[in-house]
Amino acid sequence: MTPPAFRRCLELAWEAYCAGSFPIGALVCDADGVVVAEGRNRIGELDAPPGHLRNTALAHAEMDVLAQLPMGEYTDHVLYSSLEPCLLCRSAITMTHVGTVHHLASDVICDGLDGIRGLTAHTVRRYPTMHGPYPGLEADVASILPMAVVTARNPTGWAAEQYRSHTPHHAAVADRIRLDDLWPPRDWTLDQAIAHIATLLPT
Repeated sequence: MTPPAFRRCLELAWEAYCAGSFPIGALVCDADGVVVAEGRNRIGELDAPPGHLRNTALAHAEMDVLAQLPMGEYTDHVLYSSLEPCLLCRSAITMTHVGTVHHLASDVICDGLDGIRGLTAHTVRRYPTMHGPYPGLEADVASILPMAVVTARNPTGWAAEQYRSHTPHHAAVADRIRLDDLWPPRDWTLDQAIAHIATLLPT
């Protein structure tokens, strides 16, 4: 069953896309399931609300949400992200002591990162329990839209080639969005964007 928190992660990801940043969203819930912090990617933005990262390569969704947590013990907290956390974010999750991570969609660029767990005695103790990816259309969208943005910035780069080699079906949709100018308009709702990308998926 897909955790309901992913809907909010996708809403945040769509906000990021509409603002010109990478479409990734994240949130942290406490042990009772109450949302204690929300964040989204703001790499491409000059402004942000107080306490949020912006206009830096560090302004990933997970970094943004983790930066809002005071020093403390968060082993009973859960971080949800629309896309699998990268090396930067996975390390930050470990260092902030968040105990569990659920990611909606996988990212081939992150393959092998679970090896972090065995690097040091500290990572053995603190590396989070990872869950994901999850099936379904929302997971497809969470994968394809960031992939399209990455490949649009560098269509022949290393990341684009990894996508095409290891996730060819999603990569083909991302390339079609880029090449045929099928980007979902930024004045659409998230549901309109999801429905649009659904029409591009192979049947």
